[in-house]
Amino acid sequence: MWLLTEEEGWVDMVARLSKRGVLMVTLAYRPDARQALLALDAGARAYVPAMAPLPLLAQVALVTANQGLWIWPELLPQMVGCACRMLQEKTPASNSVLSCLTERECDVALAVAAGKSNKEVANELGIAERTVKTHLGAVFRKLGLRDRMQLAVTLSGKSTEAL
Repeated sequence: MWLLTEEEGWVDMVARLSKRGVLMVTLAYRPDARQALLALDAGARAYVPAMAPLPLLAQVALVTANQGLWIWPELLPQMVGCACRMLQEKTPASNSVLSCLTERECDVALAVAAGKSNKEVANELGIAERTVKTHLGAVFRKLGLRDRMQLAVTLSGKSTEAL
């Protein structure tokens, strides 16, 4: 079922229907990370811009029909940071976790775990976006992680086994 987030009581409707086994896709006219987290937490399998082109909507339908989870890619970095903030999880510079990283890799890792995009990290640190990608790749390799979400969870002190 596809549901607009502008509908009153949409979160409760998503939760109620997803508990009954209905695959829920939420559509938003003004997508944002907090609303996406609400949708996913309620049981939605996708959070999509309502004005997305038809090929993208077809992709969402295919992913969700196969029990996948689809999140608008542009929101993913913000959702990582938002998830940490909503759970009141700060990203402490744990010496045991970060000890194998260089100082610049630590800076990049902490910024990315806080939900910043590569471009934002590059601007903040005064380095090229390509350099951020290189440091991030090194961080993932050294910490044995696959993606930004695992990085955020690792730096918050939680287990990444379920990811």
